[in-house]
Amino acid sequence: MFGTAENAATKLQRGPMMSLPTNCKAQIEISFKSIMLPESALLAKSIYAAIGADTKMCNRDAAASGSETKITLTKDENTNSSILLELKTPDIVALRAAINSYLRLINASLKICEASVTNSR
Repeated sequence: MFGTAENAATKLQRGPMMSLPTNCKAQIEISFKSIMLPESALLAKSIYAAIGADTKMCNRDAAASGSETKITLTKDENTNSSILLELKTPDIVALRAAINSYLRLINASLKICEASVTNSR
């Protein structure tokens, strides 16, 4: 065999060397039944409201890029509440970024709610 061996720089000129998954989806359910607060349903509603406002803004801004976020507050027969977060993005990188952002926002909201309940006692 004779010829020029290609390296990463010459291959890159022809286009990306790896393909990224497209049209990615994720569903995340966050349950509040294990939290030892008597106001767990109120906590779920508070976090739902905090994330819901962010979701509306993100959906308006991301409509052109093909991203979509849906949030739902559910209750079971034991009055345990949970939040269902559904994410659709055009690529895996955007999905990962969205998941990280929402999980951090939920965690921050949870810490604030727990601190306010602890301080009020």
